[in-house]
Amino acid sequence: DIDLTQVKESGVPVVWILGGPGSGRGTQCEHLQLKHGYVHLSSGDLLRHEVMSGSKRGLQIFKLMEMGELVPAEIVIDIVAEAMAAKVQGATGFLIDGFPADMEEAEKFEKQVVPVTRIVYLELPSEEMMTRLTKRGNFDDKKEAIIKRVEIFEKKTLPVIEKYCHKVVKVNANRSAVDIFPDMLSALQGELTSGGRAVIQ
Repeated sequence: DIDLTQVKESGVPVVWILGGPGSGRGTQCEHLQLKHGYVHLSSGDLLRHEVMSGSKRGLQIFKLMEMGELVPAEIVIDIVAEAMAAKVQGATGFLIDGFPADMEEAEKFEKQVVPVTRIVYLELPSEEMMTRLTKRGNFDDKKEAIIKRVEIFEKKTLPVIEKYCHKVVKVNANRSAVDIFPDMLSALQGELTSGGRAVIQ
């Protein structure tokens, strides 16, 4: 069992960065991590890392990811929570990128770990997602898997954005990373029209 006491007691903001596959979440999170000391955790990277470790859990994940299927919520939450517990000391906040994938993950995370503070949604048309991912080429970026991931995002992740609409700030991701970044900052500083309070000083 993971000891989440420090994570729960830290009281730091937890921000979910959502957007379809290829919406540029990772790039934006890396900028925010460098500039504001937030800890960036990418659910996709954490899962791929687990696959590369060759563990039994990793093998199970690999088979699902290769087909573009969702990894069970319990496994994803365990892996994200482990990473949070390992990095909570000195963290000014967490940017959790590509998570939650569906309602089950969202609800379990809020119950088992901590409630989410803010959700930033990087909006991108699905045709653009396809184009960007085809150029990228991870083991889970094969055409059939990409189509499936885009479908899953639309069917399963969009309802999360609808349900948590009071915590969501939308950012247009259909432009260059450099143009998106000021809006990402504004989204966290509570300056965008659909703002909410500042979670970054």
